[in-house]
Order: sequence, then C-alpha cells, then structure tokens
Amino acid sequence: MFTSTVRFTRPLVLAILALLASACGGGKSSSPSASAPVSTEPVTRPAEPSMKDQLDALEKQGVLPELDRSTDVAGPDADNNGIRDDIDVYIAALPVSDAVKKAARQRARVQQRIATIDLNDRAALMALADASMAATACMSESAEMGLPLEQQSQAGKVGFSITLKLQAITANTPERAERYLAYMGALHGTTTTYPTGRVCEDE
Repeated sequence: MFTSTVRFTRPLVLAILALLASACGGGKSSSPSASAPVSTEPVTRPAEPSMKDQLDALEKQGVLPELDRSTDVAGPDADNNGIRDDIDVYIAALPVSDAVKKAARQRARVQQRIATIDLNDRAALMALADASMAATACMSESAEMGLPLEQQSQAGKVGFSITLKLQAITANTPERAERYLAYMGALHGTTTTYPTGRVCEDE
C-alpha cells in the first residue's frame, strides 16, 4: 500500500458542487458576457439528462430500487444499521461478491453519517474524512482481491463506479445534496491521508 494525501480545496468543493447541482436538477444558466457578440441564430444542442433524470430512468429500468425522496435528510433506517433502507436494498441486489457488498455497506455508512454530523466539530469531521478514505481503500482492496494482476485494474474501476453511485443516490434530493455540499465546505482546506494497513471494518 502507498501513502498519499488528499487536500480539500475550494476547486475540489466547487467541482463537487457543480456535480450535485446537476443531481438535484438545479443550476442556473449563465448570462452572455457583455463583450461577447450575441448570435441571432438559434443554437440547438441535445439536452443532457441531469443526474436526477438518470436516477429516475435507472429506477424505472429496475437497475436501482425506488429511492426514498422524503425531505428528511437522513431518511428511513428501520433496522438501525447506519444505512438508509433503500440503499440497503440496492447494495443487496448488486451482482458482486460478498466482499464487495461489505465494502459497499462500509461506504454507505460513511455517506449516511454526513446527514447527522456536527459540521462545527472539526475532530468529528476529520474522523469522518478518514473513514471515507478507509472506505475507498476497502472497496479497491475488496474488488481486486484474489484476481490476477491483469484483471485488477478493471475490477478496481467497477468498485470505484459503485462508490460513485452510492455517493449519488445518497444525495438524491435537494436537501441531501445541500447537506453533502455543506459537509464538503466544512472540510475546505483540510488534508487527509490515504490509509495503510487494515481498512475494511467488521460488521
């Protein structure tokens, strides 16, 4: 394992803000620059579906379970396992190994904790950031486990895709996306280290 650091900077936070703005179907169109000539000819561009539209389509196709869209930031967790119930269903249905499902649940618990963490508690924020890095490392380790070297890269990409999808579907409402952005804003300027050693949690 190697050691590296990730610094939460303003450009990083702004990039995530742009991503999650599309997830909520939000965002405002920019006004033309005062110095730019205004074209009188209509410009037709194919409309790109927002992440919200993509999630809706995946639900209709049965790729994702029907996601909870309540205004409650945390959402329902009937069994109190630290994972929103609809995301539990999604993970259980993933066509992956038990080890990868376990890593996915670890990532989901990290994402869920964002809903309730005290954004003014720097120690708690840094602990969660470290847990997030551990979840990333665990997913990579679990996805590549036991595979020949030539297959590990593709398996790692599959694991990373699961991580990104979990982040997206956890922040699937404007309230949840706003909370995620507030969390990232609270981490602005901080640095966390990619972990070494044991990174996967026991359940």
